[in-house]
Amino acid sequence: MSPGPQGPELPADWPGLDGDTGGPHIDHTRVREILGTLRQELSTLRGQAPANMSATWSGPGTLPEVQGLSRVGTRETGSWGAAQYFGLNATQGSTSLSSTYQSLIERIDAMITAVEQAVTNYEEGQTRSRA
Repeated sequence: MSPGPQGPELPADWPGLDGDTGGPHIDHTRVREILGTLRQELSTLRGQAPANMSATWSGPGTLPEVQGLSRVGTRETGSWGAAQYFGLNATQGSTSLSSTYQSLIERIDAMITAVEQAVTNYEEGQTRSRA
């Protein structure tokens, strides 16, 4: 994707774009399908409680798994001096990783919502301009 004379050029096979009408034609139905798929994939990162109601496992790559498996602290590292400091650092790293992962999920969700609203606004504008 390199900048063209009027902005960045989009690849010809970019999902949801087609046509050559002086600018890209956006297939709103296709964009919504892509956003729906992205929202489904995002829900897999959030995770769900398994049938046995275990609080420690909700699937690979999920937020609860990251939070659970990255939870290492002073109890796990031992009571001698260097281990205690390592445990404190590990706790800080785990907290940072978990909150950043959760923030990423929330931001992707907000982006999906914003694009959905942009498509709706565009369609409403098109409808009003034809009236």
